[in-house]
Amino acid sequence: MTIIKQMFKYLFFIITIYLAPLNVLAKSLIFDGLSKFSMNDIQSITSVDVYSNFLNINDVNKVLKELSVSELIYEVSFKEKDDLFLFLVTESDTIEDIYIVNNIWIKDDLIIQNLRSKNNSFLSKNKIQDDIKIIKNIYKSKGFQDISIISKVEKFSQDRVNLIYEIEENKQQKINSIKFVGNNFFSANYLNSLINTQSIKFYNFFKSGSNLNYYSFEFDKNKIISSYKDEGYDNVKVSYIIERSSFNNNILYFYIDEGERIKIENIDFNFNENNNIAKFLDNKTSEFVKEIKKNNYYYSKSLIDEYLDLYNSILVSNNIFNKIIEPVFTEYDKKLNLSFLIKDKEPIVVNKVNIIGNSITKNKTIRSKLSIEPGQYLNDFLFEKSINNLKRYPYIKDVETFTSIDNQLADITIDIDEEVKTGNILLAGTFNADTGAGITFGIEDKNIFGSGNSINSDFSVNSEDLKFSLNFKQYPILNPDLTNTYTIFNRDNDYTNSFGYKASTRGLGYSINFKQNSKLSYGAGISYQAFKGHSAINNTSSSIIDNIGNFENYETNFSINYDTTNDYFNPTNGHLNRINFIYSPKDISDNSFYKISITNNNYFKFSKSENYTFFNNKYGYAKSLNSKLKTIDAFGLGGLNFKGFDYKGIGPYDGNVYLGGNEYFTSTIGYGSSFIFDEKDNINIKFFLTTGSIWNSDYTSSSDINIRASIGTSIDFITPIGPLSFSYAQPIEKQNTDKTRTFNFSIGTSF
Repeated sequence: MTIIKQMFKYLFFIITIYLAPLNVLAKSLIFDGLSKFSMNDIQSITSVDVYSNFLNINDVNKVLKELSVSELIYEVSFKEKDDLFLFLVTESDTIEDIYIVNNIWIKDDLIIQNLRSKNNSFLSKNKIQDDIKIIKNIYKSKGFQDISIISKVEKFSQDRVNLIYEIEENKQQKINSIKFVGNNFFSANYLNSLINTQSIKFYNFFKSGSNLNYYSFEFDKNKIISSYKDEGYDNVKVSYIIERSSFNNNILYFYIDEGERIKIENIDFNFNENNNIAKFLDNKTSEFVKEIKKNNYYYSKSLIDEYLDLYNSILVSNNIFNKIIEPVFTEYDKKLNLSFLIKDKEPIVVNKVNIIGNSITKNKTIRSKLSIEPGQYLNDFLFEKSINNLKRYPYIKDVETFTSIDNQLADITIDIDEEVKTGNILLAGTFNADTGAGITFGIEDKNIFGSGNSINSDFSVNSEDLKFSLNFKQYPILNPDLTNTYTIFNRDNDYTNSFGYKASTRGLGYSINFKQNSKLSYGAGISYQAFKGHSAINNTSSSIIDNIGNFENYETNFSINYDTTNDYFNPTNGHLNRINFIYSPKDISDNSFYKISITNNNYFKFSKSENYTFFNNKYGYAKSLNSKLKTIDAFGLGGLNFKGFDYKGIGPYDGNVYLGGNEYFTSTIGYGSSFIFDEKDNINIKFFLTTGSIWNSDYTSSSDINIRASIGTSIDFITPIGPLSFSYAQPIEKQNTDKTRTFNFSIGTSF
């Protein structure tokens, strides 16, 4: 019993010693500085009972912490006074306005819209600290690494203040040059073409080099790593440093440790044991083996990821939601065993689909583009397709998705980053050697009334043409791959120099375009045209006389387009195949005819190089369903479509004007490269040989095919004001009546 009593005494002693400090400090709280807010407001902020008389130092620290993050209190401190804890508080004022001063390179709006502090909100020290970090990050992304910011608060009225951020921008830092160290497999030129960061180019006055931006460098590093992993270097390591010297000369170094190149020794498709699944995947497994073989059996991360996504999307598209295919790698002696395994997966049901971020585009417009809705199984394949569809619309900049899963129920949030300013006004100058100088004016709205549809008007004038058009594009709700276009147009043409007359055309049209995938599309349309031709020169040539008068034409057109090229203006790889058919029915058109145009362009880029070859072909055939195909409807050749010859300056000739022809072809073979330029500058130098001819006019008895040929070089340059092209070509085979032109130049593009 004595032992038990001693143990209790000892335990009591320990507890007393432990609690003694707390008991000694047991006091009540009092607040000094409250005027707008009451003790009840304070109580709503903190979890501590502020009315208690038995509070200790732990309670004090908790109150301090909770008040310091509150928007109601700007500053707080405390001191002990007799039997009290005295809190000294400064209440938060309301922000009247936020001012950004001394900023030159970055506009106020861009900064203010990203700040945590807002007009008519409480002034908060924590938010001010966050704001300073935000502003610094904005400036750092633009190359201002030595930015300094001071915040100031000025009293506006009794309880309202102005918040001021004074900025000292200092000098903007640019990347002068980029160097790669340790790269053996890839050349420096090839790696330079992969990354987004650009060095300063003395020859390109449109580009001033990339800003010193560490976020971009990290992105570039990952692109280099991905490229190596696609070539079998799975263990590649990449790092970078910035060497900053005097005179603002910054060099970006990428250090590359390539590691060993790994080959795939064996590939096992274990899902072949499951016949229900194997029957959907058999074809794709053989495709994967072929692709790996084409890659010389070297490991390729992107190729494996691509087919893994494909396998799982096939499962989902066949309503197999409870299985998933995953890869398993076994590495040994620089070789790799790859196995695809089937694993069980519990299906997930869509609970909610929330749309946020859209301020202009209507919710129903966005939801109409989605292939998912509440109550369905979460179909990753359809979900990804929906998101990709959204990104294709011109009024959507980007889409982010967030999925929260609880008990196999998915709440999906789709965050829309839309083009807030969907209206554009364009005023641009143009020039080309065929039609001379011109001007283009256009107005466009890509998302009229938030419907997702677009409208634009286009006015252009040059030495030969005056054009106006009004276009309305509609994207059907149920099919984002379809586009309906309604057009009203007016054209006034001066063909005095080429065909000897002037003409006016007014009309309207409708077309539909179906995009089957990123490569293949189909088009069809119908149009009505009212044509008026009148003589511009005193001439009795039948080719001119037949174009004089008033004519009404109805035209239908059909097109197929297959495009795998890597760039619209300056392609260096891929193929473009296009067929276009125009038909003007005899019974309802004054000028009845049909035309077929075929384009076959081929670009072959050398592996890991900026060099490429090309072989481009065009063919056209037209036939009148009346007596003669008028020159206005005939093909013309020369100028920009056959360099070395004048605009519509070759082919059948009646001694007064060039007649054009019912049939033509051109074939061009050449070699292109960026040469001394950086591939990312979109500067291409080409050497080419073109052959072709135009023949078989209904206004001449001759149908001879007289081959022309020219040889030349060109430089194509993408600039902020549009594509720019120079070419020099010398005819090496021509006819006596042909007009030649050795130099061609064009800049700008129509709206």
